[in-house]
Amino acid sequence: MSELKRKTISGVAFLSLGKGAGKLISFVNTLILARILAPEDYGLLAMAMVFIGILGFFSDMGLGMAIIQKSDVTKKQTTAVFYLAIVNSVLLATLLFLMSGYIASWMESEALAPILATMAWLMITNAMFVVPESLLAKEMQFKLISFVEFITIILQCAITLMLAIYDYQVWALVIGTMAASVIKLLLFFMLSKWRPCGFEGVSAAFSLLRYGVSVTYSRVTWFVYTNISILILGKMNGEKQTGIFSMSQSLANLPTEHCTNLVVQVASPLFSKVQGNLTSLTNALCRLTAGIAFLTFPMLAGVIVTAPELVIVLLGDKWASAVIPLQFLCVMGFCKAIDPLITQALISSGRASVAAHYTSICAVVIPITIFIGSYFYQINGAAFALSATYLLLFSYLLFCAKRHLGLSISQYLFLLKTPVSGAIVMSIVLILTKTMVLSLWPLLEITSLIIQVILGALSYFVWIVFFRRKDLYYLRDLLSSAGLANRLLNRWPFVSKNSP
Repeated sequence: MSELKRKTISGVAFLSLGKGAGKLISFVNTLILARILAPEDYGLLAMAMVFIGILGFFSDMGLGMAIIQKSDVTKKQTTAVFYLAIVNSVLLATLLFLMSGYIASWMESEALAPILATMAWLMITNAMFVVPESLLAKEMQFKLISFVEFITIILQCAITLMLAIYDYQVWALVIGTMAASVIKLLLFFMLSKWRPCGFEGVSAAFSLLRYGVSVTYSRVTWFVYTNISILILGKMNGEKQTGIFSMSQSLANLPTEHCTNLVVQVASPLFSKVQGNLTSLTNALCRLTAGIAFLTFPMLAGVIVTAPELVIVLLGDKWASAVIPLQFLCVMGFCKAIDPLITQALISSGRASVAAHYTSICAVVIPITIFIGSYFYQINGAAFALSATYLLLFSYLLFCAKRHLGLSISQYLFLLKTPVSGAIVMSIVLILTKTMVLSLWPLLEITSLIIQVILGALSYFVWIVFFRRKDLYYLRDLLSSAGLANRLLNRWPFVSKNSP
């Protein structure tokens, strides 16, 4: 086994364990907080984080990603990046602090001003751990990165929950978010061997700026089109509707966020290693995409069908209006689960300008459609418009990958055939169960939800194993490449006489 493959496998394992446990704890904490806090609290934080996020990208200007991608980065360059990120973040934090009142007035939300003024300083602590985090990622020290994120999530959840119980309302979320940044800063410097050397100016970082600026542009436009709905809804529909939409987004992202982010984080250095061989790059892209689809597609389909029961059971009656937006956003989730790998492949292969072009189109088209949708049908219309538009944009991204990477779209879609058909079969089973069986008895929502979850998982498993078993060969190959022991794969249901 090659050293690259060994490190990639190790990275997948440690990131899966750490992030999986962290996401589970964070999810449980969110469910508890949703019953304590009001939708307005989540709406205020969501609006504030959009401004923090956009400006935050300019604090390091993509130089952290440049450190990961470039093979010959010197200590002088990393030190220059460190100081440049601090200078930029201080300037941007000061700007946001001074503009917080004007932004709150424009958003017609007085409560937003002190939140923005306080969270502006979050950019400084975030900028300070860019270099040590990037160097750990470059060295594929995923075990340490996973440890930092896991500890941060635990402490953030504890702080936020304690403050929420003591009725700090939205400030529980604000303080918890800021505390998480400080914790990350301390842990990354404790675990990283890197330390900045003497300040000699920031000119050494300029050689990384060309790549960094291109990446920053793509990241900013991506962030805009994925979060612009929060600002539009905040302006047009108020804090409560924004909070409900934000919670819908959080639930819709649950099936995909952990898996996709995990694979993208590991894929970034992997793609950069094979960037000179487009065949190897596209093969890796297809294999990783297939793995994500097998895991996320049935979960997304399940959330769509069970959304009425799911929202009430997990969040409570005050979040009932999140059902329809959640269903539409899960439809979009089928594309969101897999498209980050395509953009990452474009960036890693030196085609960051193509990714920038795509995100530019998204940043223009998506806000317009969300505005139209929310104008006529508020958050339901916004969710529908976002979902429909994203499906069209994803199709365009596939053709970009075909043109610039030589991606075979037929091969790409073929690997999605089984998870898609399995998700459809599972959805049909659940819909028939709800309309023909569960509707006859007045069951509690939690009872109905449990029955549907069990039937959904069982029907998906049966379809794949007994009707699409041949395609399990591709899943088996993927799991084997990811490092799962052969003794676990050389048995039913993976072993079949019909396997190629």
